Amino acid sequence: MEAILTAAQMSKADDATINYFRVPSEVLMERAALSVVDAIEREGYNTEEVLVVCGSGNNGGDGFAVARLLTEKEIFTRILYTGKGDFSSLSPGARLQKEICYKYEIPVLFSEDFDWDEDNSTLIIDAMFGIGLNRPLNADKAHIAERINEAREEGAYVVSVDIPSGIAADTGKILGAAVRADMTVTFGFKKLGQLLYPGSEYTGKLVCAQIGITKRSFLNTKPEYTAIEPSDLPCVHRKDYSNKGTYGKLLIIAGSEGAGGCALLAARAAFGTGVGMVRVYTHSANRELILNNCPETIVDTYSSEPSEEKLMKAAEWADVIAIGPGIGKDRSASGMLRLLLYRCEKPLVIDADAIMPLREYEEYLSQNYTRDIIITPHIMEMARFMDIERSIVLDDIIHVAKNVSERLNLVCVLKDARTVITRPSFGCRVNTSGNNGMAVAGMGDVLFGIIAGLLSQGMNAFDAASFGAFIHGYAADKAVIHTGKSGLLARDVIGYLKECFE
Repeated sequence: MEAILTAAQMSKADDATINYFRVPSEVLMERAALSVVDAIEREGYNTEEVLVVCGSGNNGGDGFAVARLLTEKEIFTRILYTGKGDFSSLSPGARLQKEICYKYEIPVLFSEDFDWDEDNSTLIIDAMFGIGLNRPLNADKAHIAERINEAREEGAYVVSVDIPSGIAADTGKILGAAVRADMTVTFGFKKLGQLLYPGSEYTGKLVCAQIGITKRSFLNTKPEYTAIEPSDLPCVHRKDYSNKGTYGKLLIIAGSEGAGGCALLAARAAFGTGVGMVRVYTHSANRELILNNCPETIVDTYSSEPSEEKLMKAAEWADVIAIGPGIGKDRSASGMLRLLLYRCEKPLVIDADAIMPLREYEEYLSQNYTRDIIITPHIMEMARFMDIERSIVLDDIIHVAKNVSERLNLVCVLKDARTVITRPSFGCRVNTSGNNGMAVAGMGDVLFGIIAGLLSQGMNAFDAASFGAFIHGYAADKAVIHTGKSGLLARDVIGYLKECFE
């Protein structure tokens, strides 16, 4: 599991490395600079003429060191300094690196005198601000960020040191203006703001370099934010002495009249995770579609209104119940949900049309301390559920999800380009798999089926939700190699699920 840090957590890790483990700050700065140069060489960027834009803090110090290392390789390099002309604002580390650059006779230019229109840099290195920035860029610094972006549009490559200047390290928000990088080289651990949007978009390719700051620097404290990596994926070990019941029985309640596709996708996705049996409770109009395309499924139906007797009989059969996609927004959705909440103790996965009715049962949920419940809203569903503007959800996606988890005692999978998974207790996972080809109908139904399938096989709710989100995106990443992003369909992802468990 990969640790994702806030600016404050990274600062503590830095401090522990220097003051507890006694690794000199100069060593860390040198390693940081070396890692930036190594990354540039691996990418093969044009280094005919390099401009290193340095601020006055330690991020600028990294930039000064990068300039020296490039000069040692006989690459024509200049430094554009954005701090006070008398260098009085330099941090101790940056001051040392600046003095070394002077010894090397590397040209140091000043931002107030620099003519961007005459600049022909093929590579610009952004070392203006690091992860400690928590205020909007002033007019001068915003102008520099904008000119760097203009140079990029005209063909220059841009590499940011640690984080693009102007991006908030904890939220990914743009602080007035921000540098848009082709690549960002960060140190030790990835930061939240590099993963959350819009920061992720400005970060470009993210390279995480190990410079000597290890998990030991947490000093026995656990990071709250983590991300699943491919190496974390569960290995599938099926017992020799087993049967279909060994691997879980899942009830999917989905699909009103004419909406059978969502039930079909969810069932096929669940089977793709290895679940033993899937039963679908759906409108009778969907029966033929499901059986023709997924004959392994047991199909129970209703004609006009869902039958309480049929529903509860199916619920009694199941190990896990998943409800929501395409069931409609009428009273029957609320009625079915009420039965499953009050007359059944099975774990629940709740999506789509079943999410809004949850508002009626907030008091019940707030007193639930033992039952596994997962909800999987997208941004608009969360906004409607919380009765707030969509922009408010997007502005603070993690804390909105965390608030719902804590208030309702459940796991929340808040779906976006960067999905976050929260639980009532300590911990939040940020999903880093997937691609923009997934912005197509049916993807949510596939995710719903994957999560329900994993939960049915005995995973706890937090793991089923977060591994489900990762596997969903990971399978899509495999699929687009063959389909392309523009041609990706939800059903394509299901075909690559088995590769995620090998």
